[in-house]
Amino acid sequence: MRSYGPGSPLVFSHIPKTAGTSLGAALEQVLQPEVAVLGGIDTALLGGYDDLEGISPIFRAGIYLTPEELPADASLVTAHLAPGTTTVRYPGADHITVLRAPQVRMLSQWMHSRSLSEFTLRRWGPSGDAFRAGRQPLRGYLDHAKVAPTVDNTITRFLAWPHPALARTEFIAESDDDALVDAAIARLDSFAHVNLLENPRFMADISAWLGAELRDPQLNERTSVLPSMRADLVAELDADTRAHLDHRCRLDVRVWNHVAAQVLPDKDPAAVLEAAFEKSVKRYDELLQRPYDASLLRRVVEGAYELKAKVSRTRVTN
Repeated sequence: MRSYGPGSPLVFSHIPKTAGTSLGAALEQVLQPEVAVLGGIDTALLGGYDDLEGISPIFRAGIYLTPEELPADASLVTAHLAPGTTTVRYPGADHITVLRAPQVRMLSQWMHSRSLSEFTLRRWGPSGDAFRAGRQPLRGYLDHAKVAPTVDNTITRFLAWPHPALARTEFIAESDDDALVDAAIARLDSFAHVNLLENPRFMADISAWLGAELRDPQLNERTSVLPSMRADLVAELDADTRAHLDHRCRLDVRVWNHVAAQVLPDKDPAAVLEAAFEKSVKRYDELLQRPYDASLLRRVVEGAYELKAKVSRTRVTN
């Protein structure tokens, strides 16, 4: 197995909603690092809800505004930290990442946001509105400029950041498409290992590269959704919304295709993407039918926080 230590850690560039929590845990189990960055974010995907002072200290500690805030002696980094941050702090590190079918990743992002109660969001202060944006219908969520980094070609943004064509509250101009895709692919081509969640061998491939067997990950997905946030997924995905979803993923699909040509050379990438999307829609549709799995105490507490938030919004409106 490769040796990782101070200044040259293994960096897993965890793109949100790509099963990275499980993979990160598997890497931690094998490497057993003395110093590690396990979780946290930088500013690459930070949108317009950026009142960091309102975030609870325990969560604020996991937001890295500069590369220098990361520990120099880390031997493992598994976090939502863009390579634009980690390559500065750890220029000798091996970087790896896993991509997910872009439209599926986007649906997972939306469903995750809709699963977070006011009780869960209480520690995020005003920045919790970045998650509350997901309570809008999918079509509106895709046009919510203040969360543009998480709904507009997030994979490409994460890899290309801090490209000058990227802005926190603006959608990517089509005139910048080629430049951003080129930047994202150039970044991926510099990585030690890149794979796809849709590749049935992706964990075996990473294990072979690392030289150590990693346990198969389980998707870190929600098992139920707040009753008040349940939507008719089929209705949400009407033709216009699906087309808009594809538009918001247009660059990510090109980047995903680049990796697919390497790890799934015998597969039709369009067919793989469509099959992954259909499977995801079916899974989420089933999830939306399940009973809410929170305990009675949790439901009571969540209800109290929801009522408090509703009263607060009413006062602001009036």
